[in-house]
Amino acid sequence: MKKIYVKTMVLLMLGTLVLSCKKTLDTDPLSNPNTANFWKTEGEANKALIACYSKLKEPIISNGPSQSGNFLFWEALSDNASNTSNYESFDIVMRGDHNSATTGIVSKSFTFGFQGIAYCNYFMANIDRVPSMAEATRNRMKGEALFLRAFYYNDLAQLYGDLPLILKPASLDDDFKNTPRSPKADVVTQILKDLDLAISYLPATAYTDGRAVKGSAIALKTRVLLNNERFGEAATAAWSLIGDPANPFQLADSYSGIFFGNQANNKEIMFSVQFKAPDDYHSLDQVIGGRMSVFPTVELRNAYEPNDPRRKMTIFEANDPWAYNPGGFKQTGSTAEGQIPYTTMAFKKWVNTAINNASGATLSDQHMVKIRYADLLLMYAEAMFESGQGADLRALKALNDVRGRQGVNMPAKPALTREIIRNERRVELAFEGLRYNDLIRWKIAAQVIPLVPYDAKGTKRKFKSYLFPIPLGQMDIMRNVWTQNPDFL
Repeated sequence: MKKIYVKTMVLLMLGTLVLSCKKTLDTDPLSNPNTANFWKTEGEANKALIACYSKLKEPIISNGPSQSGNFLFWEALSDNASNTSNYESFDIVMRGDHNSATTGIVSKSFTFGFQGIAYCNYFMANIDRVPSMAEATRNRMKGEALFLRAFYYNDLAQLYGDLPLILKPASLDDDFKNTPRSPKADVVTQILKDLDLAISYLPATAYTDGRAVKGSAIALKTRVLLNNERFGEAATAAWSLIGDPANPFQLADSYSGIFFGNQANNKEIMFSVQFKAPDDYHSLDQVIGGRMSVFPTVELRNAYEPNDPRRKMTIFEANDPWAYNPGGFKQTGSTAEGQIPYTTMAFKKWVNTAINNASGATLSDQHMVKIRYADLLLMYAEAMFESGQGADLRALKALNDVRGRQGVNMPAKPALTREIIRNERRVELAFEGLRYNDLIRWKIAAQVIPLVPYDAKGTKRKFKSYLFPIPLGQMDIMRNVWTQNPDFL
């Protein structure tokens, strides 16, 4: 199946609810193309479906060309990384200085999420108009759109809490200014309903071409349930795949290859945002490998057990082989665009370690992995433990399978504890954009974040809130209907 490339996506902004940064719930006339003449062929339906994926290629969600940052900067909001760039206000949120007027991720996360939802709603409202399409194909397309709507809504619910629940395209006579924010619990109910339908529609195959499959939806369902402390249900969802003899997913032979070098048809990757240079590319190697404006904390380094090889596969440390310096990772003799960070560490994960691009742009095309099988195994172990089933040998095996994977070979743990599970998630999934969400859902961010410095002086961060504020521009529109999130009133 043809991969989902940006060059194709630019053709696909089809008569959907177009959302602006300021008026996220405003409507746009359904006029280009004429919807009465569209939806005639399977090919047209496929174009509209690809549009549902398009918002995943916003750099704060994955990556993109001509950018000075990417979604990995989310790690700097946690205790895993620091950030010296002003890219999309990650630095402001990292320090705890954000408010409802903050732009970048505070406003764009809201906007992009609802844009993605709008595209999915438009697709779902029209797919049944296409004649002469095989039912299996129609259902598979519906499953992808439902998965994506759930993906966007889950991210929004985690960041903003209560949300407007919008499940159909807007029309020009809609009274959108009176759309309420539904309680988060109601939003989660809809997310799970979408995912259950997606699971029933999607093929039970390996993930290969950028399109969601059944395993993608099962893993996302598990994540949503964990986010909402529904541990028993999360364990059941995860086991429905892990325990399936026909499960097409497995841990990869190469840990580092998941992020660069061995991504094609990798059986560990369950969902990713795919790229293909030179037409569809990003600048990760320059931004992460050469500029180093987001970099590991001492706290992350110290979280690894002695002799854990994942530390060296995730972090550049003093004198490690480095393409920017024949003498290894150190400032003297470096041709890198940025200075080696004050922690004397940089991230190696995702980076093509053979590239020395000095200050030049790169045509990198690493796929940005959003869900992988090791994450599902660790979610299962956590869900079993938190639901009182931590002594079940299946839960312990899931965690130890991750630790004992080829190329890592860490000794097995004899029993599960909360500390062991959480630290294993931290080191296995470091610099994958998940740590901040973990701290939020565990409700420990307020205790952890203020202990972490963000500069060479040791200045400590502040933790502002477990939710982002609703963006000021949106609140200006909805001020008579919505109440701002606590901590930003």
